[in-house]
Amino acid sequence: MKHFQFTEDEYNKLSIVTGIPAIELQKLDALGLIVNAVAVRLVFQYEYRLQKKNTKVIPKLIIQAIANKYDMTAAKVRKYLFARERPVYYCSQCHKEISNLEYRRNDGLCNKCVIEGITL
Repeated sequence: MKHFQFTEDEYNKLSIVTGIPAIELQKLDALGLIVNAVAVRLVFQYEYRLQKKNTKVIPKLIIQAIANKYDMTAAKVRKYLFARERPVYYCSQCHKEISNLEYRRNDGLCNKCVIEGITL
């Protein structure tokens, strides 16, 4: 996704969610210190929950309204709202990032550390 440009309204919503003053969020965003995808997800979740609480509209219509407001597809908004982040696994010995399969198969070790632990 391209970098999402926040308006004053989005900064205010993000401020409500995070508890950080909107002016500070603007400064952090200008410095590039805000993870854009996370901030967008927080704003979308805030708007979705607010509409779900205040109206009797079905979720599909709320998602489409958010998509229309931000000129996105409903699928992309749905992805921001409901997609789960995959956990990241690290080798317990060398701390290298490894896959879930490798983590489970080797009891938390990477293949290299398992090979080093084999005595012949």
